[in-house]
Amino acid sequence: MYLDSTHIKANANKHKFTKEMTHDEAKAYQDELEDEINRQRIEAGKRPFTLDLEKEVKLKERKISKADPESGYYVKGEREKQFAYSVHTSCDDNGFILSTIITPRNIHDSQSRLSARQTIEETFS
Repeated sequence: MYLDSTHIKANANKHKFTKEMTHDEAKAYQDELEDEINRQRIEAGKRPFTLDLEKEVKLKERKISKADPESGYYVKGEREKQFAYSVHTSCDDNGFILSTIITPRNIHDSQSRLSARQTIEETFS
């Protein structure tokens, strides 16, 4: 499975936005990875890792468009900044499109990989 994305400009003015402090989103696959590690440790007869539930919550400043709050702020270059969406397309070895997911542009490809895989498993199983 191959995953690639491209951006689509949102219908939003890049100068009209509000700045908000939001919680930094944890990577979706981190919890899945920790569960898998603990499962393997239990199978090997070792005790599982204890999860630190009181981790420091990181705040991150985000620019939210007034016209299109679902879009993400995208810095294309030194001078080009805009609100945009990202279209993530998953293909197989033969080039057939398996799924397409649209996310705000500030979501990285690696973070959308898990949701793309889940969509493909639900569709083709």
